[in-house]
Amino acid sequence: MSTRGNSEEPFDYVRVVPGSVDRAVGRVTDELKARGFGVLATLAVHTILEQKIGAQVPPVVILEVCSPRHAARALGVNRRVALLLPCKVVVAEESDGTHVALQRPTIALGKLLPEPGLRDLGVEVERELRRAVDAVAAAPELS
Repeated sequence: MSTRGNSEEPFDYVRVVPGSVDRAVGRVTDELKARGFGVLATLAVHTILEQKIGAQVPPVVILEVCSPRHAARALGVNRRVALLLPCKVVVAEESDGTHVALQRPTIALGKLLPEPGLRDLGVEVERELRRAVDAVAAAPELS
């Protein structure tokens, strides 16, 4: 699932996690909440595609997540950052298991709004998002 440009850093951070997509969504949501992030929307893309066009695809869920304190700080630096909000976390069934991926704020901000105040904030947000994903990946699979 990770995507790279030539010698560029990947714009996503991906971990394979134990369990099903549904279980991973629950675990990710809990880990994000513990770090001050809320899930603003949960989009079951596979269900939407099946309902709208009859397409059958493996499960993929997009979580739109936000930390209100980080968002308020970012908007105070540059209101155009609203175009990059909320952060995206994707949970998907892949051939080698369930993947949890996050769009890296440091890459998005660095390319689109490379201001020092936003860069530092992006590092902070990305660190917390990675910790949440890593905690899910490290957890034992529950039945």
